[in-house]
Amino acid sequence: MPSSSEVFARTVHALQPYAPDVVFIGGWVHALYLAEANATERAIRTEDIDVTIPHRLLAGDRPTLLDLVATAGYEIQEVFGGTGTVEIFQPGPGQSLIELDLLTEAPDPTQDIAIEGQPNLKVHGYPGQHILLDNARWMEVGPDIHQLLSPPVRIQVPTLPAYVLGKGLSSQTRTKLAKQAKDLVYLIEIVRHPVLGREVVDGMGAMASWYPEEYARWRDYLTETTKATPLLTEMVEQLIAGSRVLGSPVEAAKFVTARLRRLLGESPS
Repeated sequence: MPSSSEVFARTVHALQPYAPDVVFIGGWVHALYLAEANATERAIRTEDIDVTIPHRLLAGDRPTLLDLVATAGYEIQEVFGGTGTVEIFQPGPGQSLIELDLLTEAPDPTQDIAIEGQPNLKVHGYPGQHILLDNARWMEVGPDIHQLLSPPVRIQVPTLPAYVLGKGLSSQTRTKLAKQAKDLVYLIEIVRHPVLGREVVDGMGAMASWYPEEYARWRDYLTETTKATPLLTEMVEQLIAGSRVLGSPVEAAKFVTARLRRLLGESPS
């Protein structure tokens, strides 16, 4: 079976006709940022690939998104229940499945959205996707990820402040504790880095000004997370399992709490 890096590389190539329109947003993004910053740590991430897209995405003379992802080896099937929403996946290492999650903006995380200009494409909607689409930058991904990315290919990813704001917002929509925590683990991985963390803090003033309601929810959520909560415990367990913090669970919890409080203290109140 292909490695997760190979699947990611194939996905990047497959989506190139839509590169100016779509933004990679999931766990791969913080891994790419750490690689770009020449961080020596191996990033914690999932194998799944997340991409956010606008409600209106006209194909024009391009193949449809579903046609393109099929060329990258993905299977496409309608979600059980006949809603018209599709699931996109392929076998990964071992017995795993690698999912390609196409997302778009919706106020209700249970809402499904038909994408205008893409026949038969209905995707999950989540709040905050507009922030990621509106605050994107180009990044080159190359053979350090996988040899299929030689020469390097350009994709769009959220700016660091938008990514950190988006991770705090997406965590709130999760129904499973492990996924709630994973979003915040990605956030911690970024803000703990001396260069990337400073870039986040320097940009949070703009986020607070442009998205005041979302920013207020983000601050409230992270503030609650710093308390002795099951979510904090799950974050610590994931960081310890990934060898990203040292010491006992109590010491790791103190580190996570201190880093979140520092982020909140350095960001606009």
